Amino acid sequence: MGEGARPSFARYASPVSAQNEAALNLTDENVSRRLRVGILSLALALGLAVTLQRLGASTAWRAALFLPFFVSTTFFFQGAFQTCGYSALAGQRHTRCGVEKIADPDVLREVRARGLKQLFYSILSALGLTTLFVLAS
Repeated sequence: MGEGARPSFARYASPVSAQNEAALNLTDENVSRRLRVGILSLALALGLAVTLQRLGASTAWRAALFLPFFVSTTFFFQGAFQTCGYSALAGQRHTRCGVEKIADPDVLREVRARGLKQLFYSILSALGLTTLFVLAS
């Protein structure tokens, strides 16, 4: 790594063999950005959750935390899986030159499976965090 070069989060996010590297649909820059946004937005969502808890907000207000938790976990897991679930379901890949369609059916199948996994983890995590703050009294 040259002087002034920034390390990429992509190599730490999830193990990817050369064999399934084609199953990724985000560039290293996208991965780094999504991890940073995911962590920052999770910190903001947790701050909001603690504030609502301390104010004694109703269950409905605390249940509304699902939305900021879902946004933050979505960005985080997109970075961790190096895959955008929404683009994966649309059959697209993000490149340095923009968005392109994935033509290879085998790669498309892998990308979509990875995208569904990313979305599943995001929903599950957001539900878990929301439940934690709804049940806390």
